[in-house]
Amino acid sequence: MSLVTSFPQGTPIWVDLQSTDPVAASAFYAGLFGWDIPPGSPEMGGYALATLNGVPVTSIGPQPPMMDGAPSTWMSYLAVDDVDAATGAVTAAGGTVLLSPGEVGNGARMSIVADPVGAVAGLWQQGSPTQGVRDEPGALSWIELLADNFESALPFYETVLGMGASQMVAGDAGYMLLNVGDHTVAGAGSLEARGVPSHWRIYFEVADIEATRARASELGGSLLGETDSAEGVGSWAVVSDPQGGVFALMQSAPMAG
Repeated sequence: MSLVTSFPQGTPIWVDLQSTDPVAASAFYAGLFGWDIPPGSPEMGGYALATLNGVPVTSIGPQPPMMDGAPSTWMSYLAVDDVDAATGAVTAAGGTVLLSPGEVGNGARMSIVADPVGAVAGLWQQGSPTQGVRDEPGALSWIELLADNFESALPFYETVLGMGASQMVAGDAGYMLLNVGDHTVAGAGSLEARGVPSHWRIYFEVADIEATRARASELGGSLLGETDSAEGVGSWAVVSDPQGGVFALMQSAPMAG
């Protein structure tokens, strides 16, 4: 298992699902990815912590009142060293603060912000040491910013989080990589369909993408298009859970060597 214990500022540190039906969603994702998901607790606002081989991978909980009437939504959180300082830089950089910094348990503090193109993400200052699992079947594999004018948002992430951007050498010429130091941590590209708002897409690693797509359909999910692939990257496909929570599956290409 590939464990991650260090989360420099700008690195994806957490994802969660805000669902219209957390109980049904938990059953779907447990069946799809093999997550262990106990019932949500009142102490945690109804959120249930999902684990993979004993390591936390996400949480699933009810939508906040401000999202009433919207479909279920996956949220990405980016690590920050000081959530108050990072959140304080959002407005001047062209973004919007949707939720001011507050405590979320275990000493962690979080805010919710929107970038200049309207994509929403959380800023997360960890408290007690955190570990996560990456690039294993059932674990987070990748996140990417999708917007019609995504290039205009890149200075925001550089100002607020210190993230750099570089052109991806292979594949779509319009795709950018977002970097923290020498490490690529996310991507950014154009929306694939008209009328879809700017957002951060979350990818979960799978061992067999076609078998997982079939399983998602069996469990009541929807397949949103066909499987795509790129040499050296792997294969990916966008799906949604039965409550409309959109995410993507990724079967990464084998590592060279």
